[in-house]
Amino acid sequence: MDKSLRTLVWVALIITLVFTGSILGLRRTVTIVVNGQPQTVTTRALTVSSVIASARIPLTPEDRVQPDRNKLVGWNTTIHLEQAHPVTILDEVTGQTISLRSAERTPASLLQQAGIKTGFGDKVLWNGLPVALTEPLAPATAYFLQYRPAKTLYLLENGKDISLQTTASTILRALWDSGVRLSIADRLSMPAGFLPPAGQRITLQRAVPLSVQIGQQKIVVNSAAPTIGQALAESGISLQNLDYSLPAEDQPLPADGRIRVVKVQEEIVLEQTTLPFEREFVADPELELDQTRLIRAGRYGVQITRLRVRYEDGKEVSRTTESQWTANEPEPEQIGYGTKVVIRTLQTPEGTIEYWRAVAVYATSYSPCRSGGTRCYYGTASGLPVQRGVISVTSRWYRLMAGQQVYVPGYGKAVIGDVGGGIPGQHWIDLAFTDADFEPWHQKTILYFLTPVPADIPWILP
Repeated sequence: MDKSLRTLVWVALIITLVFTGSILGLRRTVTIVVNGQPQTVTTRALTVSSVIASARIPLTPEDRVQPDRNKLVGWNTTIHLEQAHPVTILDEVTGQTISLRSAERTPASLLQQAGIKTGFGDKVLWNGLPVALTEPLAPATAYFLQYRPAKTLYLLENGKDISLQTTASTILRALWDSGVRLSIADRLSMPAGFLPPAGQRITLQRAVPLSVQIGQQKIVVNSAAPTIGQALAESGISLQNLDYSLPAEDQPLPADGRIRVVKVQEEIVLEQTTLPFEREFVADPELELDQTRLIRAGRYGVQITRLRVRYEDGKEVSRTTESQWTANEPEPEQIGYGTKVVIRTLQTPEGTIEYWRAVAVYATSYSPCRSGGTRCYYGTASGLPVQRGVISVTSRWYRLMAGQQVYVPGYGKAVIGDVGGGIPGQHWIDLAFTDADFEPWHQKTILYFLTPVPADIPWILP
């Protein structure tokens, strides 16, 4: 090549390099999608890694980048960056914890990176919840996964063998995941919250229905218990204290499934009975006749009876007296009655009378043919004729006062000489008349006892 041609080639090369440098040095707009989130940067960087660095996005060897990190970047290029995150995997078989950093998002890929080989029925938990092995996990700053391999369990259900593949941590969950439903009364040969080693046989005895009668209430339960007592206890029906069942609780479950529970309750009852007090009358010579005063108040006594009361199904069936005692003895009431006789005078239409006792009474009247009988009675208990001046009193008064002289305002002086029936609840006298001069009386009045004072005075009028 001659000198002029060589010069021309060098000039063309220099022009090409200058043009290419100017093109590469221009600012370009690039979209970076980081973990699915896009962002736009304007940069003069030439390679994918330098563009990411210019966007101040940290890049680690474990991160996944498309296109390749060293590839040149053109205009309107989109870079996809999947950042690696810390991943912790707990292998529940060995108890080993494996830590790594990875941009993978599917559990299967992460387990493979950790050197764990998965099998049919294995389960992976993320944050305690199961996730699909082949579906990507949601974005997170870190992942904690639990690897739970499946194991084979053998179930003998009412004599029938069943094999189960499970990753459950308990028998109850393993049966549920396999579609085997348990009632609360079914009996397992080992605790439902426990998971035996692979290959160990679990026995399941299904419960039978029972009809339990408790008072007026009927409860239908299921049980696989060997005795009635155990069946009731497992069903939450406890025989407490004196309760009993029919058939008895130590008997096997009845063929007809019928059980009666009798609820028994006993209580101690203390019954209190009031004991009345007596009334004592004490003569009081300082107190005027027919007056009284309370010397000492009476007090009721108290008698206590201890009873044992038995109820069956809420109904009382027996009541037994266990003991009885007097808690407080009654104390008698003392009443003073007057024995002081005071003689007084009274001005009447018949003149001045002198009396020693005055009693409020209810007065009625009678005559021989108005005595309330079927015939006329002209005589009295004292032998006097029925006429004005004779009064009738009750038999109790008559025994104490027969023959005493009295005065009744509006009637006059009289003598107690006859017996009548009286009016309950009050002092009573019946004024005698002849049929010719009869006067009807039905009124309250005062009966005055005239002097002289008799030797035997009834201090308390009956």
